Amino acid sequence: MRLFAFTRKEDNNIYLCFEELTKRRKVEFYLFDQLNLENLYSLCRSDEKGVIIIDYESFEEEALLFIDRVKKVNDTLQIIITKAPSNVDLAMKFFSKGVQYYFTTELDKNCLCSILDEISESLSSPLNEREEPISLFVGNSRAIRKIKEFLPTIAETNCNVLIIGETGTGKELLARIIHQLSSRRHGPFITLDCTTLQETIFESEVFGHEKGAFTGAINSKKGLVELADGGSLFVDEIGELPLPLQKKFLRFIQEKTFLRVGGTKFLKADVRIIAATNRNLEEEVKKGHFRADLYFRLNTLIIEIPPLRDRKEDLPLILEHFLKIKSKELGRPFRGFSKKFLEYLLNYNWPGNVRELINVVERALVLARDGYLTEDLLPNNIKNPLFPPSSERENQGHSSLLERVSPHLHEIEREIILQALIKNNWNQTKTAESLGLTRKQLLTKLKKFSLSKARENLSLHGKTSSLEDKIKNRGK
Repeated sequence: MRLFAFTRKEDNNIYLCFEELTKRRKVEFYLFDQLNLENLYSLCRSDEKGVIIIDYESFEEEALLFIDRVKKVNDTLQIIITKAPSNVDLAMKFFSKGVQYYFTTELDKNCLCSILDEISESLSSPLNEREEPISLFVGNSRAIRKIKEFLPTIAETNCNVLIIGETGTGKELLARIIHQLSSRRHGPFITLDCTTLQETIFESEVFGHEKGAFTGAINSKKGLVELADGGSLFVDEIGELPLPLQKKFLRFIQEKTFLRVGGTKFLKADVRIIAATNRNLEEEVKKGHFRADLYFRLNTLIIEIPPLRDRKEDLPLILEHFLKIKSKELGRPFRGFSKKFLEYLLNYNWPGNVRELINVVERALVLARDGYLTEDLLPNNIKNPLFPPSSERENQGHSSLLERVSPHLHEIEREIILQALIKNNWNQTKTAESLGLTRKQLLTKLKKFSLSKARENLSLHGKTSSLEDKIKNRGK
């Protein structure tokens, strides 16, 4: 195991702690005075077990950005923040980034050694002895069971994989599980985030550059593709990649060779591509926003992750899973939660999906005084959503958007759906999307309001009065 400390100050406690720890265990110790990711790239592969200690006073909120980048290189690294402000909001930011320990004071040798001992013990067992990779993707709904069933088969191949799902559904987690189940598990898992990559530095970041290739290139640098050699490259939100860059990336996927910026020799990289997107790439291809040839290269194997609102039956399992994990990570007790607490979570629509649920769990654990979670610990947007739940619910407690807006104006609700059907040329999928409903919810509405045969009736009797007329008539 390797231990990395980042501080610009003389910290005898860190020296003493690591000196003590190296006597007990086989560890390597590295000390840096800059938050330099290049050092971690060269010292730590994606499956490397290690601990990072960051002195907040030395780097302040620069540490947040650094942690973001670290987690994309190696999500298994344990992170400790020391000498941080006593600020709940700031602590929550760090916890949401995956920080395990947040301390407001300078730690003494015994305390720090105790923490590092605990982390070292937890990391000493291989992943498959702690928890099977597939079990990390929590859920027992039909859709999730189907994904889990095919994961080992998908992982065994070297084919490209495209994961489709809304933000926060767990696309990167699924990509990591595929990597861990594959023969490449001992190779690196490198993340290329297309949402943060500027077009001007794309080639340098992805393919690397040679010394003197441009102003400021004082040393040669490996790109993400080269760092991923022998492992997997996770291309996050590939739908955000500009067209000119899509062409360059396609060439690498096809040939598995690349040139560093300023280089003259083609280099090879044995990389498996696992891409993810929250966009409908087929539609993007039709609009001319995404290259068809790149899409066909990526979609050899496609996995679609449903949003949390469409698999509410999984929510209690996910909640229990993350309460156990976060309780241990945050060092906060957990004794249970009230019925009302769970009811609010089940009624909420979760636009941020599982990621939003994790943030809610962390917040509740931090704020709970005795480890018992009650509804008063929930944020206002969950207790008082823009469209509060109606008293009558369908589909196992999932009330529709329209019923929440106007639970008593059924006639107007019927007219809204009818007008949407006409506007979308009776295409049920497009109508459901325009109304903020799932297709299943729309079909239930069509049956409820006897709209299944409305198209035929309209042609026989003419169009119904407009929604505006109905509203005016109600006002009389």
